[in-house]
Parts: sequence; C-alpha cells; structure tokens
Amino acid sequence: MHPTFVTVALSLLAIGHAANADVQSPVLNFAPYVLETEHHGAIDAEKAYLSVPVLHQMPQGRRFDLRVVRLKARHPNGEPPVVYLAGGPGGSGVGAARGRRWPVFDAVRQNVDVLLFDQRGTGESSPPPVCTHKIEPQWQQPAQEADALRAVRTTIAACIDEWRSLGVVLEAYTTVESAADLAQLRAALGVEQLQLWGMSYGTHLSLAALRLHPKDFERAVLMGVEGPDHTLKLPLAADALLKTLAAAAAPAFPQLWEDTEAVLQRLEQQSQSARSLLLGGTDVHISAFDARLAIAAMLARGDTQALLPLAMQQARAGDYGLLVDLVVAVRQQRTHWHAMPLVMDYASGATPARRARVAAEKGKSLLGDALNFPWSDLTDLPLPDLGDEFRTPVVLQQPLLLISGTHDGRTPVSNASELLPLLPNAEHLVLDGAAHDDDLWLTHDQIAPRIAAFFSGQGAVSETLPVPTPRLPRSTADVLLDLLGIKAWQAATAIGLALIALWLTIRWLLARWRRHRKTSALA
Repeated sequence: MHPTFVTVALSLLAIGHAANADVQSPVLNFAPYVLETEHHGAIDAEKAYLSVPVLHQMPQGRRFDLRVVRLKARHPNGEPPVVYLAGGPGGSGVGAARGRRWPVFDAVRQNVDVLLFDQRGTGESSPPPVCTHKIEPQWQQPAQEADALRAVRTTIAACIDEWRSLGVVLEAYTTVESAADLAQLRAALGVEQLQLWGMSYGTHLSLAALRLHPKDFERAVLMGVEGPDHTLKLPLAADALLKTLAAAAAPAFPQLWEDTEAVLQRLEQQSQSARSLLLGGTDVHISAFDARLAIAAMLARGDTQALLPLAMQQARAGDYGLLVDLVVAVRQQRTHWHAMPLVMDYASGATPARRARVAAEKGKSLLGDALNFPWSDLTDLPLPDLGDEFRTPVVLQQPLLLISGTHDGRTPVSNASELLPLLPNAEHLVLDGAAHDDDLWLTHDQIAPRIAAFFSGQGAVSETLPVPTPRLPRSTADVLLDLLGIKAWQAATAIGLALIALWLTIRWLLARWRRHRKTSALA
C-alpha cells in the first residue's frame, strides 16, 4: 500500500471520528408503513426518522430528521442490514424502490433487511426550500455558452443569498456529513455493521463512508461507480460512447457520427429554428451550444440514446423539430436550483489534475465540455469544498461488487477500472450494452440474483454479461413505440418524452394520411 494513501486514509478517518465525538446514540422508533409501488402493489414495511445533527461537529446544535423505510427480510440469514443510497445527488432512496426497480429490492430482502434511506435534503429528510430565483429561457434566442454561464452564476449567487437568509446551513450538504449520518444510522439500529448499496452518486457516498467509517460497514454493492475524483466527467468519454452507439445503429442509421458532426458544424455557422410541441407550437431558435447540451443529456440513458440517431438524421436533412424539443426539455430542467445537489457536487469538486485533463479533452471532443456544464467553470462560489484530500484515490479492504454498463454516459466502465487496483477484494460485473439508471438494474435476469447473493454473504466473481442489444429506432413510428414503453428517470423528463411521443404520433399519422390521399388520387 502506498504510504501517501495510508496518510490520507488515517487523516480522513480522524475527521470522521472527530465529527462523531461526544454524540449520544440516536434512537429509531419504527412504525408500520405501506410502501405503495407503481407496478407491484402495496408492500408492508416500517418507517422511522433518524435525528442527526445538521453539522456533526456541532452535535448539540440544530438537527435534521432523516426518513428510513425498512423492508424486513422474509427469511433472515443473520447478515447485516443493507442500506440503499440513491443517486443524483438528490434522489430519494424510498422513491427509487417504488418504480420499475422493485423486483431487485424484493430479491435482496429475501434474506436481509433492506433500509431505504432518504439522504439529508432529499425526499422526506428535511429538504431545504427550492430557490425562488430561476433562469427564464429565451426561446427566440439561441443559447450561447458565455451568456448561459453568466446567467447560471448570477442565479446561483442569488439562491445562495436567499437560502442563507432563510437560515439554510449550506455547509450541511456535503458527502462527509452524509457519511456521518450513515454511521449514526448503524448506531441507532444497534447492529455492529451495515452493508451499503449505492447507485451513481450513491456510490460516491458509499466510498466516502467506507473510508471514513470503515468499522461500520461490512461490504458494498456499487452500481454506476463514481469515485472520489469523478464528479467532473471526461469529455472524450462522450465521443467514445457516441462512436459505440454509431456502430450499434448501423445499418439503420449508417452515419450517426457524421450526422452529428454535420449538424453541429451547421449550427456553429448559423442558428436554426423549429416549432416546439412542448411549448405549444412556439418557434424555438437553437445554437450549437444548445445542441451539445441536448446530445450530452441524451447520451446518459438508454431510452434517450434511442432518440439520438433519428434526431441527428432529421436535423441534418433540415428538420430540427425533434432536436428542438430535446433542447427545450434540457433548458427547462436547468431553470430551478435545489440546495442539496448543488452543494453536494460543488463540495466534492475535482482535483487540479482532473480539471487539467477535462480542459485538455474539451478541445478534442465533438461535444466540448457539455457533459459538465456549468461545473467546470464554477470554482469560486461561497460554498463548502471538501478539498483534494477527500478526492485522493480510495484504498479499501472491504468486499465490494462493482457494476458498470458499457453504454453508460454518466459513470463509464473506466471509472470502476480506475479504482479496482486499489480495491483488493472487489469484483467487477460489466453489463455489455447497458446504459445508466434502469439499465444497470433490469437488462439481464442475473443482475438481481448476483446482488442478492452478495448481500447474503456469498462471494462474487468478475464477469461480463451481454445484455440485449439496445433497439435503436428505424423510423418515427419505431421511436414512438420505444417512447411508449419506457419509464423516464425523473418526472420532468417523463412529461417531456410523453409530449414528444404525441408529436411523433401526429407526424406519423399525417404522413400516413398524405400517402393514403396520394394513393387514392392515383387510383
């Protein structure tokens, strides 16, 4: 083990112990609770609220109440309870179990208790108010990066002032504080150890907890790995994924890369416009910067990846309707700001080496630094920063199961591969063809059994599982079928995609009607 890593680990461990000094053991009082799932009925469970200090170094100060929902094991085998940590940051652990992922949670709870945990500031865990200041999109003006960054900076500054005037302690929303919450959850349950189950940002939190409080956690499953210095994404990872998708899209869409390149080059020369269904027919003007942000967002997940070939093909042919609506959906998601995810990501930050690599790759990438906007350029906000010691490589001895997807546009396989040399007891499950979010849960029938077996105390092996090839759209009607069959990753996206589906339906029906009229006239 490198001596630098030992020094860092001991230093961070000391911070964690100091944060918990002189803290009275918390208490959990569980009461019956019904977890209403979207597709699998009502599930009997228990709910409690964990009281924790807003700042762990001030244990006698203000407190947060954090929601915990317990799914009792059907056939307990004595293994420690499993705590699920949602991604985002900002996702609700309880909310994650309500949707399509429930069968995986159900598989895990067969032998061990599963605790659905709303991290501080999420779900029903004392969330701070949404900032009233917002960015109003100017639909008649194509967005430019400098102007967009200026608007973001101004709005965030106003939000910080507003939150502080309301008494919101922004220093409370860091991964180190959340890791201390997990240690207190372990104490409140009266068990010697817990097992951690993280998704995306939840893996970032899990790794911090494992390093800061190693005696509290026995093992972990990390799905879509985000290491200590992975908060900023690498621009060329987006190019690599786009080329992978281009190969998968052929022969139905033989020129996805070329189409994307041509569309961006044209937009660099002149903005384009089209009527947006999402805005009731409003004419929307878009720039190359707009398109890059939309494409970067589409690369994240399998359902939106399926829209990309058709959107680029149509835009290259001069029809910007689908691309415009995707730009509208991205702009609308960037209007409001929430304290917890804003501060969590800012505090985790990036090392100078990571920033230098992002800057170097930006000029070589087709999408520039769209994956990270605006975080690469926001380095001087009056917000907490955990420092580069927090971001150093993590050395862990606990058994770990890492799960990655080769089509993941947010937490690529390379994240896990970078960490593995420092994790001697880790195994890596690679899902060949899986993207982010639900793909890491539901694209292979062995995912749930592998996770359940690991949490039941069994070992794991590194392996690659091929998932069904993503069904890329062959026509507008095919896109419609894909849209009707998906569950979007958040409510705003779900609404946007539903409206896009309606728009595509209308276009498809009109095309069929015109063909019918033409055929009738010829007859």
